[in-house]
Amino acid sequence: MRHLTVMEYGHFLGCQGERLQVKGNDGLIAETPLSRLRSVTIAKRGVSFSSNLLLECASRGIRFFIADWRGRNVVALSGTHQHAVSALRRAQFEFIETPQARSVAAQMQFGKVRNQRAVLLYFSKYSRLKSSDSVRLLATAADKIAECSRALSSIDFSRRDSWREEILGYEGAAASIYWRALAAAQLVPDSFVERQGRGATEVTNQLLNYGYSLLTTYVWSALDNAGFELYCGILHAQRPGKPSLVLDFMEEYRPWVVDRCVIKLRQQLKNKCRMDTSLKRKLTEDIQYTMSKPYAYNGKRLRLESILQRQAYRLGGVMVEDKTYRPYRFRW
Repeated sequence: MRHLTVMEYGHFLGCQGERLQVKGNDGLIAETPLSRLRSVTIAKRGVSFSSNLLLECASRGIRFFIADWRGRNVVALSGTHQHAVSALRRAQFEFIETPQARSVAAQMQFGKVRNQRAVLLYFSKYSRLKSSDSVRLLATAADKIAECSRALSSIDFSRRDSWREEILGYEGAAASIYWRALAAAQLVPDSFVERQGRGATEVTNQLLNYGYSLLTTYVWSALDNAGFELYCGILHAQRPGKPSLVLDFMEEYRPWVVDRCVIKLRQQLKNKCRMDTSLKRKLTEDIQYTMSKPYAYNGKRLRLESILQRQAYRLGGVMVEDKTYRPYRFRW
């Protein structure tokens, strides 16, 4: 177990020797070696933990996240012994003001749009025997999304004054096509009308928001390991309390890591009005499996979590050494 998520009221987290222990009213529930852990997430009120555990996690670089009732991470704890390098952060602050930063922002959104297309084609392939109409619908939507991605990759946004609005415009157009196609092909429950963020009351949107929160913990850790200032992003607006760089960097992973896993749960969502613990547990397991699964990367097969970390270092190379950023694209 590399990432532990606790979502049951009344549980206690402590440590015994070199192992993290989860206890309930009836005693020990689970335990895992601290040497294998990368993060701990508490996704339920009423969960307690010991200061000894925090000290052990901090000394090993294990990050501690606490989510609110909406599933959104509002607390992130880490040790003071980090890999932060002042040179990278200085370069980051200077880089976001350059024309090259606009191209990187476009590439990140290009990656997201191409991965949305990959999700549509993935389900088109595996629903082929069910409905030819759905297959054609998904294929048509994938072609339309490809047009948006071509615009994002071909336009020189470094010369555009309204670059942010234009990039978000193409991203929004692709997202509209994407979610409409998923609904029309009945890959999401009938209760899903449109994509909603915070405050969503529909079960699919609630589960998507929870999944994005889980993805945030992986992205947060990867960028923090690389030494970035997490609140200084490129595309997303910079305001107090908003980890803009995390939101920028996670965009290309949303469709494959979260959307695809939620869509796979569509049969379990049909009779649900709200997200419950069983759905959260299943999605957590599916996302953890996806992040631990090996994918092709530069001629090798690496765990997706390792790919994410390498992409973070690649972004650092863009800012410090003027290298080229290429988003990670999933192959269906």
